[in-house]
Amino acid sequence: MSLLYINWQLHLLHYITFITNMFKKTDLRIPLKTNNTIQRLLMTTQKTHDKYTLSAEYKLTCPDCHKAYVGQTGRSFLERFNEHKSAFKTNSHTSNYAKHILEKSHSSGLIHNTMQILQYYGKSTHLNTIVRYYIYTEFTKNNHLNDEHNIFPIKIFDALLNPTSHKPPTP
Repeated sequence: MSLLYINWQLHLLHYITFITNMFKKTDLRIPLKTNNTIQRLLMTTQKTHDKYTLSAEYKLTCPDCHKAYVGQTGRSFLERFNEHKSAFKTNSHTSNYAKHILEKSHSSGLIHNTMQILQYYGKSTHLNTIVRYYIYTEFTKNNHLNDEHNIFPIKIFDALLNPTSHKPPTP
């Protein structure tokens, strides 16, 4: 083998190690095969239901100050929104979003104005990682209503949010 080929392999190994270490603290695994085939991407699916009847992860944004709460649900988005609304009406502190609206005397808003659907997936560990990413995104903007004890830095999130500041090590 040539010296150039061996040097190239060592350089590649540094990149692989760097990327692997970034994913260690997440529940994500790096696949060897993708499901995003051309056939699958070109297939059309009919969606005949209202988006609020589905479930997964969402973001509620305060209409007055634009602070955001990121959450996930296995129930429909409409049902989860109504739970936040009920917590607001009953002055319950079971919802950080409702707690914020009550404490700041802000308006609660309608589902179409306050709820943004972030992902449509079934509940899984992947969904937990995606929710943590969106919560961390709002946290870095100092714009979150989620509990702070659930937020901790993960290098892969920092790299996704600011790709120019995270470069792999040079060999």
